[in-house]
Amino acid sequence: MTIFKRQTWGYWLIGVLFGVCLPIILKAISINPLWHNGIIFGVFYVIIAGIIGYTLKRNQGGWWLMLLLPVFFTIGTWFAGPKYAIYFTVVYLCVSYLTYGLSSTRVTE
Repeated sequence: MTIFKRQTWGYWLIGVLFGVCLPIILKAISINPLWHNGIIFGVFYVIIAGIIGYTLKRNQGGWWLMLLLPVFFTIGTWFAGPKYAIYFTVVYLCVSYLTYGLSSTRVTE
């Protein structure tokens, strides 16, 4: 019941959309591999992972929610992406953890 109180559905939605749906869509359309791997997997997903880590810390969410994007991304690339893209999973997890650890929460007095 506390899962619904913390409104974790947004993290699940982002994980499924960007982790599973976007790799399937990227496989369906033909774009330059530089855009596919460099810009989308290398820059866009890193920014999303950083935002997830930052918002989890600021909203005092559970650390386990950081695992959603990497896990869903692994599933999505396993079925519809290049196999070497699975190595980006570690990068996304590290970026989420880094921003989670470096973000400060406000202390109210």
